[in-house]
Amino acid sequence: MVWLNELLVGDNVGHIVFLFALVIALGITLGRIKIFGVSLGMTFVLFVGIVVSHFGMQYIDTTKTQHFMNPEVLHFVREFGLILFVYAVGLQVGPGFLETFKTGGLKLNLLATAIVFLGVLTAVAIHYITGIDMPTMVGILSGAITNTPGLGAAQNTYANLGGDQNILGTAYAMSYPLGVTGIILSIIAIRIIFKIDLNQEANQKAELKSEATANSGSGDAVTKHTDEPHLIPIFVGILLGVILGSIPIYIPGTPQPVKLGLAGGPLVMAILMSAFGPKFNFPTRITKSAALMLREVGICLFLACVGLSAGERFVETVASGDGLLWIGLGVIITIVPLMFVGVLAYKVFKVDYFILMGMMAGSTTDPPALSYSVGASGSDKPSIGYATVYPLTMFLRIMTAQLLILLF
Repeated sequence: MVWLNELLVGDNVGHIVFLFALVIALGITLGRIKIFGVSLGMTFVLFVGIVVSHFGMQYIDTTKTQHFMNPEVLHFVREFGLILFVYAVGLQVGPGFLETFKTGGLKLNLLATAIVFLGVLTAVAIHYITGIDMPTMVGILSGAITNTPGLGAAQNTYANLGGDQNILGTAYAMSYPLGVTGIILSIIAIRIIFKIDLNQEANQKAELKSEATANSGSGDAVTKHTDEPHLIPIFVGILLGVILGSIPIYIPGTPQPVKLGLAGGPLVMAILMSAFGPKFNFPTRITKSAALMLREVGICLFLACVGLSAGERFVETVASGDGLLWIGLGVIITIVPLMFVGVLAYKVFKVDYFILMGMMAGSTTDPPALSYSVGASGSDKPSIGYATVYPLTMFLRIMTAQLLILLF
């Protein structure tokens, strides 16, 4: 049974493939289970990775250190998965991104920006009040607003400074579950506070044109030619995105320049290529199913790596008491900005509630919240709000996560 032992705990390609297949397949399956009508979806892959990494399937290298696989392989898979995810998202939202600013998108993006910076200010305030180090706070913040690319960018920045990036993953995993539910509960709370009748709201005219859905993050902007996938533009775009993400942006007072990174660079490039590529006869749009496959494979690989890296410390952190504190702080970071801006948007700026649902989900880059909003409203309006704010929000989340690491 040597072959089985090598497959389960060995240091070989078979073990790596087996481990990823196990974590992702089991995570997706368990993620479909709904609790009070809410499921974690693909993100359950993260928690399966934590469980697997905590209970074994390790090998011991020559330094007597336990690993689940070669750390360099784990790092590569994580970053490549992140690139695939953000690039696919950029291809989906790019065609309708500029159009939304002509149809009320500016107001929604300003409100979403307020949510982003209120969350950052809340995290900074908690940092000073509790004394929790900023890398841990960035992990809590990323989990509280369910932003995986921001986590990836922050981990890379912290690693470049010589820090242990796994602490961010552990904190992220602690705050993520209640982050997902907290976002949905905030959406529900707005409805309760203002006694909103969903049936009555459904009959009101949306503030944004419904045709924006066809070119939004819902992914309906696709090519008509589905027989041949356009792979060259995808990898050219990723190539250019990595170059763009590597360009240093010097900010006074920071020990090193900020970069768009492997998350922000490909995202921005995908938006630009999908928006302007067709004008130059450059085929950049892909089918909805192809974009969805690219996106989901990427996020599953990334989440599996984060879980496998963070699992060794997860139970220990919860048992020591810090984990429960991190969970509670994550709830504060999730709910306070959403409720404040949500009430302001509906009461003062008169944002259509269904659009508001999507905007709140998009400002936290949270697909489960969007799924809930579409199901609860029975309308495509939440998708419009989500796609309108998603690109800018994603960019801001990636940049602010890095700045918090560098400035503090």
